Amino acid sequence: MSADYETKAAEVLTKLMGKLAENGDAILRAVDKLVYLENSGVLDELVDISGAVLAMKKLPEEFIDEDVQEVATKNLEILLTLALSVDNEMMATVENVLEAFKKTKEFEPAGIVGALKYLRDSDVQYALGFLLAFAKNLGQRIR
Repeated sequence: MSADYETKAAEVLTKLMGKLAENGDAILRAVDKLVYLENSGVLDELVDISGAVLAMKKLPEEFIDEDVQEVATKNLEILLTLALSVDNEMMATVENVLEAFKKTKEFEPAGIVGALKYLRDSDVQYALGFLLAFAKNLGQRIR
């Protein structure tokens, strides 16, 4: 009986090692994303959201209808897809944008002359280049 378990375990391990060998790079990228999601706290948020969706599905039908359940499930799927499709560079860019928003609590209104003065600043030029490239890419996708 012990030999059967050992044989089964050896077969399972052999299959697992084969899958790891075939998909090693993809598995490493997935693990990197998972580690990033964990370190950034996003994974905890996704788990909380999925727990809420599962709890909502368990509510009696008179409290929540099928359409609301479907919308909640679709939103969770979208969030998961988004979280798993984002690479480290994109996450860093989003974090930089959020940091910039946080630091921009106080500002002075600027007219055309003030805007032209700002355009001399290399940071403003760099950010403007980013925004224009983003606007072009967004325009191509929403046509």
